[in-house]
Amino acid sequence: MIRFRLFGFPVTVEPWHWAILAFLGGALSVRDSEQLLPVLLFMVAGFVSVLIHELGHALTMRLFGCRHIAIVLNGFGGIAVSKGARFTRGQQILVSLAGPFLQAACGLLVLAALIIGDEVGWTGGTVGLMSDFFIYVSLAWAILNLIPVYPLDGGQALNGVLGPLRIELTLRISMIAAIVAGAGIFFVFKSILFPMFMVFFAIENYKALKRVQSPSGPW
Repeated sequence: MIRFRLFGFPVTVEPWHWAILAFLGGALSVRDSEQLLPVLLFMVAGFVSVLIHELGHALTMRLFGCRHIAIVLNGFGGIAVSKGARFTRGQQILVSLAGPFLQAACGLLVLAALIIGDEVGWTGGTVGLMSDFFIYVSLAWAILNLIPVYPLDGGQALNGVLGPLRIELTLRISMIAAIVAGAGIFFVFKSILFPMFMVFFAIENYKALKRVQSPSGPW
């Protein structure tokens, strides 16, 4: 467990965060020390990118008057939380979108710097490889989070747009989006990892929908 403070926010990095990053970076296929370096660079790039994502949420929450905001990086991503936070629907939408937007913006900035660096010949090697990983993680993770699947950021924003009175519609859209996104990711990338998570989200949204529809089942 790693703990530190960044811009006044307490940050906790759980061991599973490093384990998942190592897995995504190809740790299972490492056979020698030369193959280990790209995995470590991917882990560093992924950690920084996800931290930037959560900072986007945390800074926006602070802008809206929240205090005692904490960031936790766990598993595939992280969370920025504040005890007793209350947002208007518009604020909730901005808080939800701030994370992926800041993350994508940083990824695009590094991409622009890499293009310029290629022209003047100062990129390449370790720096170039880690930059490539950072761009990939930043853009892919931001796009994934913008899918309108609850509880991803896109689903949170959708919930803010439709409001609490249309929670059933939010959950139905979330279920359909999860199934479509999962199928699309599988056919394009031939990977079952993220489609499995989309199936999990679809099931959880279905359960939530049933609780909402039940007279005695609160959301």
